[in-house]
Amino acid sequence: MSTDRGIVKGQITDEGIAQMRQRIGYPNPTLRAGLNLGPYNRTASADAIRRWVLGIGDDNPLYCDPAYAAASRWRTPIAPPGFEMSMGWDRSPQPPEDLARATQKALRGVHLFNSGAQHRYYRPIRPDDELFRSEWVASVEEKQSRFATRSVLVTNDHQVWNQRGEVVLDGAKWYIHTERKQASREEGKYAKDEPASYTDEQLREIEDAYDNQYLRGADTLFIEDCEIGQRLPRMVKGPLTITDLINFHMGAGWLTYGNWPYRLAYEGRKSIRGFYTRNEFNAWDTLQRIHWDSELARRVGVQMSYDIGPMRFAMLTHYLTNFAGDDAWIYFVRSEYRNFNYMGDTTWLDGTIVDVKIDEKLGPLIEIDVVGTNQRGAENLRGRGVILVASRAHGLAQLPPPPPLTEHRHG
Repeated sequence: MSTDRGIVKGQITDEGIAQMRQRIGYPNPTLRAGLNLGPYNRTASADAIRRWVLGIGDDNPLYCDPAYAAASRWRTPIAPPGFEMSMGWDRSPQPPEDLARATQKALRGVHLFNSGAQHRYYRPIRPDDELFRSEWVASVEEKQSRFATRSVLVTNDHQVWNQRGEVVLDGAKWYIHTERKQASREEGKYAKDEPASYTDEQLREIEDAYDNQYLRGADTLFIEDCEIGQRLPRMVKGPLTITDLINFHMGAGWLTYGNWPYRLAYEGRKSIRGFYTRNEFNAWDTLQRIHWDSELARRVGVQMSYDIGPMRFAMLTHYLTNFAGDDAWIYFVRSEYRNFNYMGDTTWLDGTIVDVKIDEKLGPLIEIDVVGTNQRGAENLRGRGVILVASRAHGLAQLPPPPPLTEHRHG
């Protein structure tokens, strides 16, 4: 294991993979906060929900305007899918002390990329709700990556519940662990990815799409009006800027790692030293700045700075909620991140209804495939959503039955 200006450059070894497999049923040791100050939002509030949606570029009044939400079927503001990332007291199962020591360096010093996630949603998050979460390693699979010579796919399952003991959602997140190496312009899958550049005509096309963005709102979506093969309205996100990334973190917080400022950064570095590297001033700064520092991104093997996976998950959920309207329920969301979404890139989202049916347990529903394509013509997002919808014969969509609380939890 070597270092470069503080960047730890480890190797994926059989021993490291075996250590990660020993963590099955317990939290992934590479996903941890340095200084754990608790959830960004300790409880939900109308303001916290509003900050989340504005941070992802959504001004839907169902989430932003309490007076509007009070007249909806929900009677209060509710949070859209994804907001739960900003919440949740950690109740993950803790490994025995000897196992924790033996596995604490599993896949240490290699980079990881969020490659996708899937969630099922059972209950709305309302103002004054408090959430609890548990996450654990579910599977560890070695892969031959096009990005790196050796990589490991780790599936991390999770469940979130509220203060009433109701399961709000469950699902999985996927992370690709790869060895860090200097990016080369001459080799690799992404060698030809040049920085984005736009003509005035291309920018007008993006602005026209923003002017015409579809929002169903209070116009109830009925299953009788849906058919397989139906193409849905197009949505655009971009050109991606560092300002967009800042806005996302203003609504979501720092998510996993807790990149706090000044003394709090110093305290955090004591716990996860390998997540801090030397910057251009030879001072310590979070490795997460690969998302806004292209020079550092190249040092870990990426051509340019890029977004974080949850931002693309939020693109997908925004697309689904705009089409679903106020009365439907987003039950299932699956997102796969196919290419890097670099700063400057634009993502065009297109959806198609692929199934329409009356499910025995869930009632009327539609299934939607969504594809995100960037200005290079490359697919950078593939998603699927299942939306529980109204029926003129049976009324509004009903909430799905939740599963029991997971055994993978403590406290």
